[in-house]
Amino acid sequence: MRPFSDHSFIIFFLVATLLLQFNCTSTKIVRKHLNNNQVNSDTFLNLKNAIKVHMLDGGLYVINNPIISITKDSLIARGIYYNTNREKIRTSEKINTIRIDGQSAYKIPLSDVALVETNKITGLSGKLVAMSLVGVPSVISSVYCLTNPKACFGSCPTFYAWNGESMKLMAEGFSSSILPVFENSDVDMLYWAKNEGRKDFQIKLTNEALETHIIRYADLLVFPKHGNERIFATEDGKFYKTSKIISPTVCSGSEGDCRNLILQMDAQERYSEADSKNLAAREYVDLEFDGSAKNQLGLIIGSRQTLLTTYLFYQSLAFLGNNAGYFASRIESGDKALQRRVEKIWDLLGTIEVFVQGQSGKWIKTGEIDEMGPIASDVHLVTLPPQEPGTIKVRLKMTRGLWRIDYIGLTDITEPVEPIQINPTFITTNDSINDLALNQLCHSDEPLITLPGDSHTLNFILPDISNDYEIFIKSKGYYLEWMREEWIAEQNKTKATLMFGMPKLYLKLVANKFKAVEPTMEEVFWRSRYVKN
Repeated sequence: MRPFSDHSFIIFFLVATLLLQFNCTSTKIVRKHLNNNQVNSDTFLNLKNAIKVHMLDGGLYVINNPIISITKDSLIARGIYYNTNREKIRTSEKINTIRIDGQSAYKIPLSDVALVETNKITGLSGKLVAMSLVGVPSVISSVYCLTNPKACFGSCPTFYAWNGESMKLMAEGFSSSILPVFENSDVDMLYWAKNEGRKDFQIKLTNEALETHIIRYADLLVFPKHGNERIFATEDGKFYKTSKIISPTVCSGSEGDCRNLILQMDAQERYSEADSKNLAAREYVDLEFDGSAKNQLGLIIGSRQTLLTTYLFYQSLAFLGNNAGYFASRIESGDKALQRRVEKIWDLLGTIEVFVQGQSGKWIKTGEIDEMGPIASDVHLVTLPPQEPGTIKVRLKMTRGLWRIDYIGLTDITEPVEPIQINPTFITTNDSINDLALNQLCHSDEPLITLPGDSHTLNFILPDISNDYEIFIKSKGYYLEWMREEWIAEQNKTKATLMFGMPKLYLKLVANKFKAVEPTMEEVFWRSRYVKN
């Protein structure tokens, strides 16, 4: 039986209403957008050499490749222009045209472009690559990705650092920045990083997925430390020096005792399976600590997400299919209502909420962790309110099957500290000095753009004030997921409307489908990496 086929008329009515809303949504910036189907009945992957250029005002160019030229500010090409009503406009009627070799061509200001769709990224450069959705035929995807297209490896920028034995994967950057409009900075703790008294320190920056990464900067944040001191970051960007760390005496989840899984940052993770009836269903993990702190206390949590969010993200792209570029361009053009629909799904899945039991027995919320991404566990500090000596009870509330928790501890906070921010001194690519990449990472108006398989080594010089440092990586940017041919086959406007228009209902209806692939997703995900390091 096909999903969603046996539900009531009221659901059908609501979906139909939302479909109308999706087609008619407008904002002050986006005056009017209509569906691409009037423009080209071929699928996106059958466009061959054509490139779709979505404009901020809702217009659309379908241009021929190869492009005549790309300058710093404009794109010059021939093709067809459609206005916001998707009416074909002759070249002679369009004001931004020039004559080349006796023929008219479009001169398209890049500042007016919302998004680009293309099957071939070769021949594109600079700003155009940074705003291009790329279609990927199945021959490029790994065999593991083909067996489960919703578990294809997606990584955002990945960062490797020295752990005393080898270069180890320790962080991923800006996992939630899926479009330019979502661009954000991200701070990740390199928990196992060791400089071993040396002043030179390296970070290996890689693109291991079928994605385009646009990186404004990737700097180190370092803190001198001594002995057993550690420095941790809170969700609001504050840093605290800590001393003694104790493990919980009790860790209890739906599966029973989970204490042995969260004592060390050792990749032995505590996680649960998603609910079979509602992917947004919550669960609790209860913790107890023997506390006699003289200082302020903080809860340390090392965690990453499961592949539930990855599955839902890829499924949304599959349902959108050939219209994914159109959908994304609307958001980039300023459609805040549509942007909020996208964000609503992630809001429903929620964060790791931290509660402390007060003297009255009531659970008091004291913080939360919302770091997205399934690649590397990040470690966060949640400050706790003052506690009386004795047993300290903490409760974590989270969506079932969404979080993998590697480490939990309770620590004494000794003092707030400020980081020393360090830019790369030089960058090497394929063992050669890369001055261009260095310039791009040190000047945010010209970002570093990486494509699948790219790898750069960032070299830093640590301050000469300590032999030991706590090290974080601070990065900023966004990424664009490449569209897979396997996803296009699932295009379904009704289901896309249901997903974005009634996400609470969708997360219930899709639960069984996710449960069918959940057991193998982690293995398939890691085996489908585009590049192995």
